[in-house]
Amino acid sequence: EVSVTGPLALSPPFDADLAIALNDAVLSDPELFRTVLDADLAIAGPLAGGARISGQVDVGRTEVRVAPTNSGAAGPIPEIVHLNEPPDVRRTRAAAGLIRDADAERGPPRRPFPLDIRVDADQIFVRGRGLDAEFGGTLEIGGTATDVVPVGAFELVRGRLDLLGRRLRIEDAAILLRGALVPILQLRAVSETRSDDDIEAFIIIDGPISDPEIQFLSDPSLPEDEVLAQLLFGTSIANISALQAAQLASAAAALAGGGPGLIGGVREGLGVDDLDITTDAEGNTAVTAGTYISENVYADVTTRSDGETEINLNLDITDTVTVTGSTDNQGESTIGIFFRRDY
Repeated sequence: EVSVTGPLALSPPFDADLAIALNDAVLSDPELFRTVLDADLAIAGPLAGGARISGQVDVGRTEVRVAPTNSGAAGPIPEIVHLNEPPDVRRTRAAAGLIRDADAERGPPRRPFPLDIRVDADQIFVRGRGLDAEFGGTLEIGGTATDVVPVGAFELVRGRLDLLGRRLRIEDAAILLRGALVPILQLRAVSETRSDDDIEAFIIIDGPISDPEIQFLSDPSLPEDEVLAQLLFGTSIANISALQAAQLASAAAALAGGGPGLIGGVREGLGVDDLDITTDAEGNTAVTAGTYISENVYADVTTRSDGETEINLNLDITDTVTVTGSTDNQGESTIGIFFRRDY
């Protein structure tokens, strides 16, 4: 639902003092994301140029899918130059808005529209290519409509990166906005254990969510296929078996392919926000399911194969203060208060 109220002059420069309200407005791209927005915005000044756009945007539950790679697909269509174009074809392209009017573009320049918008988001779920993570935070959008300057980022709340059952620790992750508010994913994940050769291998994901770049790096530096072997099997690619080589190719395909996968499909079927299955060195299995009970209360339940069950609660009192608590079927309970401030 979108509503616009306020006065608007009907003669140039079309001075306005408008209030724009969005209530549960759904914005989506079937291949990339779905989000729900609430907003209170104001436009004050001449609409012919120079009007100030300000206000607050609250981003509700957002599902983002890391797009599959374009490797092997056709690239973008280059600009087409039409030679001896028939008049009817030109009229058709003009009606479709495919022909720019150079004379109109050379008209008097418009004053830019200053921006002063705050964006709050608490539940941005990013999934695909083995990644299952939740982000949240605040952005300040300044600059102008033709030169947007976002300040801030959506930081990692919780998440993981899995390849063939190997859990990688996410050391740092954030979603930033650049240019025309294009979401940029930046993530660094490392192996939980060093390899037999004392090599630290890690993955860097960086770029627009619609087409991020994935790099396999290590210290000391190694070729990418060697890094992936170290990440998955903790040994050199020269020492892996034929089966492991097939698994390595499968892992590379998983990183390139996106999609929810088996666990993602079960999670969607259960209607929970997070579903995780882990196995320790002794072969014990644990299943964790988590969901938001309300906007600021997150709960998860972990059930282990030895019969132990644990319930965890996170209560966000303010943007900087969080209260956590847990209890299990053995009668043990804990509670903690955490304060966080970003500088």
